[in-house]
Amino acid sequence: MKTINLLFLLKNMTINREEITGIILAGGRSSRLGKDKGLCAFKGKSLVSYAIEILKPLCGNMIISANYFPEKYAAFGLPVVPDEIQGIGPMGGILTCLKQSKTQHNLVLSCDTPFVNTDVFRHLLNEVENFQVVCPAHETFLLEPLSAYYNTNVLGDLEEAIRKKEYKMMRFFKRIRFKSVSIHEQLPFFSDYLFLNLNTPGDLEKAEGLTL
Repeated sequence: MKTINLLFLLKNMTINREEITGIILAGGRSSRLGKDKGLCAFKGKSLVSYAIEILKPLCGNMIISANYFPEKYAAFGLPVVPDEIQGIGPMGGILTCLKQSKTQHNLVLSCDTPFVNTDVFRHLLNEVENFQVVCPAHETFLLEPLSAYYNTNVLGDLEEAIRKKEYKMMRFFKRIRFKSVSIHEQLPFFSDYLFLNLNTPGDLEKAEGLTL
């Protein structure tokens, strides 16, 4: 881990914690879970708590995207914003939070992936260069757009995609300077369930036996 931290400092001298906003996506209907996803308990804590802990070491500012129960999310002490455009999936939350962000650099994390760790985002920050979105890829290049780096300068392209009703993130990535970063077993922070999504009560139950 010390090596990763040093690499981050060497390659990104101009990016410090106060220049990065963490965006936590907590806000859909959670229809498969039967209740608000971010507030669900997992190993004794709410799922949104894990996202906060993952991003906090790297982000001087954080925003929670939530369309329901804003007063409950406000208890975490962070700004809570609903989607400006409802019903278009994660793109709606990303758009709204990027508009609210006061920094150029942003790290996006969905609340339903508690096994993602801070080092994943350190690794992505090391690859930013001049790219607008830097996204982890695993298992034969399966992308994880909800555990990724976003530069605020994608807003124009994001708004254009939404105007054209193109809500798929993969299609949006073709519009911008996009980079995928392989997350593989040779990396010290890798695990087989790093990007495991907890979408159903069964997922939560099965994941209880896994080590964070």
